Amino acid sequence: MNAPTSPARILIVDDSEDSADITAMFLEEGGFDNLTFARSASEAFRHIHHEIEGVEKRDTDFDLIIMDIVMPEMDGIEACARLRLDERSRQVPILMLTGARDVQALNQAFVAGANDFVGKPVNQIDLLARVRTLLRLGRELARRRLREAELEARNHNLQRGALDATLIDPVTRLARDVVVELTLRSCREHDDSAALALVQVDEFDLFRERHGAVAADALMQRIAEIISEAPGPMAAMPCHYGDGAFMLVQPRAQSREPLGISCTAIRAALTSAEIPHGNSMSGEFVTVSTLTAWGTGEELGEIAARLLSDSKRQRSKEGQNGRIQ
Repeated sequence: MNAPTSPARILIVDDSEDSADITAMFLEEGGFDNLTFARSASEAFRHIHHEIEGVEKRDTDFDLIIMDIVMPEMDGIEACARLRLDERSRQVPILMLTGARDVQALNQAFVAGANDFVGKPVNQIDLLARVRTLLRLGRELARRRLREAELEARNHNLQRGALDATLIDPVTRLARDVVVELTLRSCREHDDSAALALVQVDEFDLFRERHGAVAADALMQRIAEIISEAPGPMAAMPCHYGDGAFMLVQPRAQSREPLGISCTAIRAALTSAEIPHGNSMSGEFVTVSTLTAWGTGEELGEIAARLLSDSKRQRSKEGQNGRIQ
């Protein structure tokens, strides 16, 4: 039974026609039939630079390059290094083919930017395993680059004071959790400090279980209003942070104390609101637990996750009493 066909586009660079044909046969039997051939490094460059006559640009954006390490004119090591200097091929995984287990040559290939190698004569199982691994790596890197580009664009808008619709939570009308990530990332990049305050609705799951999703959304909206109206630093931004949770983020904060004052005001306002819980094991009305943190530099990369972990541990240990640490 033939393997399912893969849409992956693979460029085989090998000066030996017989060797290239064997590699292609093994790939086609493994379901990889979108193959392009180059007999030299210069021909490979022409494919990548879209200089092959009669070939459309969209057909020359490769997902993987398989390259022989020993070739005339320009060997695979030099070709690999040049590919890594070119924006069009910098991120494409490169699998080297080598007839000799020359440790020095392989080290040079990895230094030049190769991702993996397969020895000649090529073993089909070994080849397909490495091809699939590198294609998964390429897809993951592509997703990561898209994510980075998205965060960069959103961070640019955030620095301009503009929140587009994708950054607003439709239920609470507060900023989404990604704004916390963007703000902390900006603080790290500019070597600034930041303070966070987590506001967690106690027994939120039990409230939703008793009253339903619509009532749970209404509760989140009401608490969002209380948080937005609470006194606090001008630079602090309230964000929706998942089921039953909010996060206040204050860039360039000198301490966590101002957000601590905000948390006290939020808890007091919610107590005055006397919103019935109806399914609580600890009280008649809805309450929140709050926790604050402050940090600077690289520690900001983990501060939000640490705050969530500390809050969960505190509420479990102290019976969800809402004290600030």
